[in-house]
Amino acid sequence: MSTYELLQWLGLGAGALVLVAIVASAIKLSRATDAVWPNCATRYGLTFDQQNEGNALTSQRRAKSLTGAVQNVPLRVISTWSMVGNTRTTSTAFYARSLYPAPHRFSLQITRGAGGPQYHLVPTGDPNFDRMISLRSDSPALSRALMNSAVKAALLKLPMNQIGLSYDNGELCLSYGGQPLKPAELEAPIDALVALGHSRFA
Repeated sequence: MSTYELLQWLGLGAGALVLVAIVASAIKLSRATDAVWPNCATRYGLTFDQQNEGNALTSQRRAKSLTGAVQNVPLRVISTWSMVGNTRTTSTAFYARSLYPAPHRFSLQITRGAGGPQYHLVPTGDPNFDRMISLRSDSPALSRALMNSAVKAALLKLPMNQIGLSYDNGELCLSYGGQPLKPAELEAPIDALVALGHSRFA
């Protein structure tokens, strides 16, 4: 065997090892991602469910959910992945019922970092929090009224850069256009909803 042929075989062997490592890493990541939901269910005492519908020839939809109550706050989490043709969509929503419902309706956009448009900006009066989180709402006064220390601490732990909150007569919903791939992306919004569920309007 010539030196050239030997180098070719060595190159093929190295490429095969890299491919095996990539596949093994992908399998490990997939298993870790799949464990996020049942592990969260165990931690919070919630019920986990998942459903798969459709097929690759028409359309597909996969949904994962958690239901139950945390610290007496009823909540439900649902995350969906759908594929119709070449169009894929993902979304996750966290629903809860406030323990102190009030006859109000408003929406709130929670964004990591300061700056951006100044319209509908909601300063909380906490300069440290306002430097790290920007709040924008169609009802600044009502949004500010919910921002007690527990809620602000929970919002600071949210790992996503942007997430929306709606309040409708005590019904709370946090939502974003993605799916939880890490524990914090599922657990931090749950903690935030629980804090909001215990919050009274000041």
